[in-house]
Amino acid sequence: MGENVAVTIDENICNGISACPEGGLCIENCPTKAIENNDDRPKVKYFSCVDCGICVDKCPNNAIIAARRS
Repeated sequence: MGENVAVTIDENICNGISACPEGGLCIENCPTKAIENNDDRPKVKYFSCVDCGICVDKCPNNAIIAARRS
C-alpha cells in the first residue's frame, strides 16, 4: 500500500473479535503484530504498523479501511 496510507478500523462495522465470523484474522495475519486485542476490539498500534494492507484484505466485514494520509 505504501507510506502515504494509514489503516483504520471502523468501529461501526467491526462488532468485536468474538463476533467476527473469522475470529480476528486481522490480528492473526498482521506481520508486525500491529493490531492487538483491546477488550475484544481490534486496535491498531500505529507505531508498529507498516501499512502493508494485509488486515484490509483479511477482514471479512470490510471494517478495516486504507485511507490516504493528508
